[in-house]
Amino acid sequence: MDHLSGLPKTILHDILARLPYKDAANTIALSKAWRDTWSSFPNMYVHYKDFVSRYDLPLINNSHRFSEMDILIDYVTKRLLRLRDQGLAIKEFKLNLSYLLDPPHGFSHHVDQWIQIASESGVNVLELYLSNGSFGREYSEGIWYDLPLCVIEAKSLTKLVLAGGIRVDQEFLNHSVKFSSVKMLSLNHVLFTHEGVIENLISHCPLVEYLTVLKKVDVQGIEEVHIDSPELENLCYSHFRLGGSFKLNFDSCRKLRCLCIIDLNSTTIADKWFLELFSKYPLLESLELCNCSMSEKISIFSSQLKVLKLHHCSNLIEVNIDAPNLLSFDYRDYKNPVISFLRGSDKLEVSVFTNLHFRGSYTLRKFIENTPWNILASLSLFIYESLPNYGYLPALLVSSTPPSIKHLNFRAPSVPNREALCGPIISFLLSCCFPKTISFRCGGGYAFIEFFYEMLMGSKKGECYCSTLNRKCWWHALKIVKISYSCSFMIDENADFKAVLVASRKSGGMESITFSLEL
Repeated sequence: MDHLSGLPKTILHDILARLPYKDAANTIALSKAWRDTWSSFPNMYVHYKDFVSRYDLPLINNSHRFSEMDILIDYVTKRLLRLRDQGLAIKEFKLNLSYLLDPPHGFSHHVDQWIQIASESGVNVLELYLSNGSFGREYSEGIWYDLPLCVIEAKSLTKLVLAGGIRVDQEFLNHSVKFSSVKMLSLNHVLFTHEGVIENLISHCPLVEYLTVLKKVDVQGIEEVHIDSPELENLCYSHFRLGGSFKLNFDSCRKLRCLCIIDLNSTTIADKWFLELFSKYPLLESLELCNCSMSEKISIFSSQLKVLKLHHCSNLIEVNIDAPNLLSFDYRDYKNPVISFLRGSDKLEVSVFTNLHFRGSYTLRKFIENTPWNILASLSLFIYESLPNYGYLPALLVSSTPPSIKHLNFRAPSVPNREALCGPIISFLLSCCFPKTISFRCGGGYAFIEFFYEMLMGSKKGECYCSTLNRKCWWHALKIVKISYSCSFMIDENADFKAVLVASRKSGGMESITFSLEL
């Protein structure tokens, strides 16, 4: 007997819980002791693709597919019944049927039975991921799965996740919801047939700390939702560009610490909204806005804010940030508004994901100049795939070395061996900033990376000021201090750089190459 199998069951269950579910299930082959341990393991994770190959999914009338479904149904039913009949608790039940686009007739009856067994067996965590149909398509009447009433009897629930094609009927209003222990509630692609259902559900979760509400479908009859949960700390809401108004009121959530709003384009978020936000929620530490409509100018003033993310927010021209305790700022868009930091933490890390194009060159330089480098811990500048017409990228006429940044991350463009294209791109980048390190993500841009290496080594000058002015471009004084690689194969630290590139082209295992630079 091995040393582990003699440990108490609770410890062995804890070991299994830390393993991937497939690996945990395979422990039954080790010994009878491990097989007995697995039979009483209180966690159950079922993923449809583990039972049915993804390639079988289009074969709707294929009898083999339904035999595989019979295996899934038989396995889940027997395992849940065995745990219940032995008087054992079911701590976690996670069911992922997101790849099941066309369930067989009567399948929902089995899901109802599984949920009822789990609810009666003291389940703590219940997660249902069902099919949500094609993206952007309205759900048809036959796709919805009606959530059974037995769910509200699960008094021991601490976490409830409902995602994809799940309908909650107004019948839930006629019964008492017993979610007094729920701390995490996530509703994703869930249809509430009456506006009172969602409010009733949330209001009966007095201890909820984390709430995610994603609204993808046209929720019938609901124009406004009030969340009355004073203990709520995390809220994520997504509108998914439906159009039309939808008001979310969470004024009572005074302890809110993390707020995420996605795809809110029907209403413009004005500067006044930010002023009211931080006064209403004084503990707010993390704010994320993604694909939201904004006013042209916003100002963010908060002494508590630590994390700020602005991703693809339309209309923005100017952003002013005064957050002395801000630790992380993440901006992503193809446009480059003027972003200014009035105050910030000395541990502030800034990441900017942007595009490389002519009109963005000056705002990119402006952003770098407006960042308080004396308090900045690091800045990473990520450049999206560049536009194809590189020849029009200008080098900015600079009288001195531009602002220094800690790191520049750039996707190496796939260009033919034409130096006339490589030179302007490098000149453009180095006109905007002086990176202490620069990383190239490798796709097919090995010719570009090789040109950059040779330019810094002095063997090539490229297309820059040197060819038109009687002075040397400042970046020709750069020296490569160190080259590091991220790849799937071993590299000798003393290997020739070009030999490494040749090997990378053949194997395709190179992820990125980083140059550490100094003047």
